[in-house]
Amino acid sequence: MRSIDIHAHLMPQCLWRTVATGSDWYGTRYEPGDGLGFTVTQGKRSRIATPKVRFTPEERLADMDAQGVDVQVVSIHMPLVSYHLEPAEG
Repeated sequence: MRSIDIHAHLMPQCLWRTVATGSDWYGTRYEPGDGLGFTVTQGKRSRIATPKVRFTPEERLADMDAQGVDVQVVSIHMPLVSYHLEPAEG
């Protein structure tokens, strides 16, 4: 039987490359802090709860293998989905 993880999140590698330069990524910045740090979008701080959101594709596949997971359904880290925008903006 195949094992499917239907609840996995990521933060794009381009975000990490951008914030490493001190720049914002489409209005989001990273702040180091307790644990894994925070994303800040429109002034709202959101704690990064797991290092797995930062995994490269290779790290994700290795982690899946270690857990015996065959397939993941991956979505973006929720604070990055722009719920703060007015409907006309996004």
